[in-house]
Amino acid sequence: MLYHHPLHVGSSAKEVVTMSGEKELQKAYESILGQHFEQAVEWFQKAIEQDPDNPDYHYKLSITYARSGRIDEALAHARKAASLAPDGAEYGIQVRALEAKQLIATAERLIAEGPSGDALATTYLRQALALDPLEEGAYVLLASTLYRMEEYTSAMAALKELLELSPNHRTASALLEQIKSSFAVYLEERT
Repeated sequence: MLYHHPLHVGSSAKEVVTMSGEKELQKAYESILGQHFEQAVEWFQKAIEQDPDNPDYHYKLSITYARSGRIDEALAHARKAASLAPDGAEYGIQVRALEAKQLIATAERLIAEGPSGDALATTYLRQALALDPLEEGAYVLLASTLYRMEEYTSAMAALKELLELSPNHRTASALLEQIKSSFAVYLEERT
């Protein structure tokens, strides 16, 4: 939706066309630059009030929510952006990344409960990696959990996959060496 407002320059007036919500969007960016993320959220919400069917406004609010750790709200706005613009690849990517973050958070809670939640946690972590294969932390968490479950070959496979994506990942390299060593001891004890 467009609206017009006059901008006076000298003695003549020029007409400027501004998209609805653009002023609010600019204020949101200024808030982000000033590290005022809650204020940015408010400005993005005002932009959406001005133009509720603008997928880009929902997408940008989703990113801001995600940066603030508000994953559920971020996901709701990412899904709204994707529904408003199904051909917008970036919106679908955002939805999948946020769904992966939700699964990782659930897996972390299960792991924190102790070994009884490990098997289900690994299922969630694998689902998260299917949604977002670049989520490096999920590989490390998956490998660590599999290691704790004494599923050495699966743990090593997860780390090798991560190291293909990020060859200099120090945590993955160190954990892989630790698992290899433990696996060798495990095999020796079995013979």
